[in-house]
This record gives sequence, structure tokens and C-alpha cells, in this order.
Amino acid sequence: MKNILLPLAVLVSTSIVVLAQDSGDIPGTPLGYQADQDEMFGYSRFWSYYNPYPSNYIGSQDWWAGNSLTGDWWGVRNYLDDSGFEISATYTNNIAGNPVGGMSQGFTYTDNTSFGVQLDFEKLLGWHGATLTISALDRNGSNLSAQNIGNQFTVQQVYGGQTIAFYALVLEQKLLEDKLGIKIGRFSAGDDFASSPLYWLYMNNGIDGNPQSLPVNTAFSTYPNAVWGARLRVDPTPEWFAMAGIYQATRIDLYEGHGLNWSMNNSDGVTMVGQVGWTPEFFKKPVATSKAPSDGKSALSRKSLSEGKTFKEPVDSEMRGLPGHYWFGMYFSPWDYAQFGSNETAINSYGFYWHADQMIWQETPGSDQGLTLWSAFVLSPQQNISKLPFQANAGIVYRGLVPTRNQDITMLGMAYGNFSDDYADTVSQSGAGSPSYELALEAGYRFQITKFAYVQPNLQWIINPGGTGNIPNAVVLGAQMSVSF
Repeated sequence: MKNILLPLAVLVSTSIVVLAQDSGDIPGTPLGYQADQDEMFGYSRFWSYYNPYPSNYIGSQDWWAGNSLTGDWWGVRNYLDDSGFEISATYTNNIAGNPVGGMSQGFTYTDNTSFGVQLDFEKLLGWHGATLTISALDRNGSNLSAQNIGNQFTVQQVYGGQTIAFYALVLEQKLLEDKLGIKIGRFSAGDDFASSPLYWLYMNNGIDGNPQSLPVNTAFSTYPNAVWGARLRVDPTPEWFAMAGIYQATRIDLYEGHGLNWSMNNSDGVTMVGQVGWTPEFFKKPVATSKAPSDGKSALSRKSLSEGKTFKEPVDSEMRGLPGHYWFGMYFSPWDYAQFGSNETAINSYGFYWHADQMIWQETPGSDQGLTLWSAFVLSPQQNISKLPFQANAGIVYRGLVPTRNQDITMLGMAYGNFSDDYADTVSQSGAGSPSYELALEAGYRFQITKFAYVQPNLQWIINPGGTGNIPNAVVLGAQMSVSF
């Protein structure tokens, strides 16, 4: 146990010492969002109204307030971005150990490095609304859940597909003043459907990314497993949207050839997903806001800022309230699936999912500091092919709970899953017990060091691991760390 606790204690104590300084004025990603991968590439990450170009001089004020560890590459990065080439790279790791419970005690490390480029065809060719995204990843490390705990909802969300691999090749076209969006290429259903940035705050894979029962029960592809697919999104009003997608269902090893096996076989099928969402803001009030010129870029030059000159900012008023996000979705796959306890297959996998999140309190009107509640449910009624016919997730997220730490995030979360009766029968016949349910509880605190780096100590309690009652409940101590380059 001493070998497990010592590195965690060093990590947490070091993080607290480093983060004792005030970073409360550093902006962060608001909890209002568009639930797709535009979060990664959909804006000019190296241009803001107050700080047009982050500096490469590490330790300087401009660098500290910037969006990336490596700055602007002495102007090269901004030149590429303005020319239509936006480059992104991030590194995230999960370290975890179970000093209590599970099959045995252990400590493991796993990480994910992602890198990609987006080509803006409007800047390159004058082709309005079109972008091409290309990305890859590199994963390393081992799985504490498989090695030491024996639970379903794995405790390290960046584990899976431990290799270097090509991920996305996506062409997206936006039309009708961005009210219509079409994506086609290599990506996953989970990039757009049943996904929320709130989920991404958690380290347990039963929550993070997408509810785990979706890829477990059917051919619902999730990161880092890219397949051929197409997605249509319509935003008829600011508060309503609808999406439909069709994706390859395959038994191909997606990591064969490091993600470059793009073949389609006669045995492949399809998975169709649809989702309708509502994104209201309740109790709107007028909020004074500073606005940049209409082109989104500041009229202030870098020289003016360096000379310490001040200018009166344009001020406007917007109606802002408490944002919420609600959606309902379903999937259907006319493919053949293995049945529990049978050599026969069954066709036509289907299921439903729901999500609701609502900010219920803001520290000040229009602020992203405050309290948000969320919940998610998945129902896959077919007990013969769905390992987890019912999953319920829920959580509490508070941004800025600690005074002067306005962009730090405190989160509590839960993932509950029922195992199917047919699956339980097959396990029982093998003499390993009869799985009923598994419950994972998680608490974490994200220290937002800068906009480009955070450290997040984490505590998980895994109740009834594997569902059989044969494995003691496990306490998991760990941390998640991430840097954007």
C-alpha cells in the first residue's frame, strides 16, 4: 500500500503548492457548449480580444494567459492559422491505485496524446463553410480495472487502444448560415451523439465521453475507434437542434495497421443514430458585455498593448440566463449480434438515451461560475444481446467554488448499470456468480493552472465490482492531468 500512496501524496501536495497562486482571472471553457467536436477546432484558439497573440517567452504575462504551452511559435502558428491551417495537440494522463478492495492492490499509469490539424477551406480556397479535420493519437499504459479491480466501469478514461493510430479524416460543410451541417469521413458516432463536455470532466469511463453501455451493448462507435460515417445536423432556431447519422458496424480490428485499415467487408453492417435537443436559457437578464469589432479581432495592436496604453472598450447589453441542455436519442442497427448463452445470432439492435443538464445558480448574472446538475440514462431492452440494458448517470458540477479560484471545477458523479438476466445466467453457469449491478461514485477537483493546463486529484468508490458480489468494494485514489500544446 505504501508504494501506491506515496506517489499520489507527492502529486497532490506538489499540485497544491504550485496552485496556491491566484488564477481566478484566467478564462476557461464555459459550461455552455455545442455538443460536438467543434470545441476542439471550431474557433481561432490563438486570438482573443485582450491578448491577440500569446508570447513564446515562458513565464511572461502573455504566455501565462495564452491558450497553449508552446505559444505562437514566434509568429509561425498565427500565420498558419490565418492561412487556414489550425494545429492542435494535447496530452492527458490518468494515474490510479486501489489501496482497498478489488481483486488485488495495484497502481497503474495510462495516457493519451492527440494531435491534429484543421484545414479551413474558406481561408485556403474561398470555399465558404467547409473544413477538413485530420487527427491521430498515441496511447500508452495499463488498465487498473482489468489488472486489479475486476469492474465494468473502468476507472481510467484514457485507457483503450494502446498504440499510435490514425483517428479522424472528416470533411464538414456548413450551409444556410450555419443552420445546416454535414459531416462525412472517418470518425465515431460518439463524437456527436450522446456526448457532453460535462462528461469529459470525469475520470471514470462509465461517464467520460459517452455512457459506457452504448458501445458495450451495440455497434455504437466511440473515440478512439473511428469508422466510416456521415452525420447531418440542423439548427432551425438557437434553442433547438436535430441530428441523424449512419455509421459502419464492423468486426474489423480498428487498430490493425495503426488505424489505417479503412476497408469495408461484406459482413459489415450499419448503425443509425438520431437525436433531438433543446438548449434553453432560463430567467434571462440584461448583462453588460464588452465586444470586439465585428470581424472578431481586436483593433489593438501588439505594440499598443506592450506600451501599456488603454482604450475604452465597446460595451453592449445581452440577455443571459441559466443555460440548460436537454436531448433524447435512439439507435438502431440491423446487424447480427451474438446472443448470451446461445450459438445463434440476433438482428436489429435498438435502444434509447436521455440527457439533461441545467445550471441552477450563477454567482453573478451571465457568469459561468455556479452550480450545474446533470443526468443521463440509457435503455437497451434486449436482454439477450445487451450486457447493460439500463444505465443511469448523474452528477453535480460547480465552477469557482473556492474563492479566488474562479475557473477551478468541483465535480461529483455516479454511474449505475444493471447487468442483463441472460448475461448473468451465462456467468452463473460458469460458476463465477450472478452479476446484478455495479455502481461507481466519483469526486474530483480540477485545479485550472492556466487555460492550457490542469491537474485533477480524484477519488472513486467502486461498489459491487463486476456485479457478482465476489469482489470487495474498491477505493481508488488517482489524478488526471492535461496540457494543450
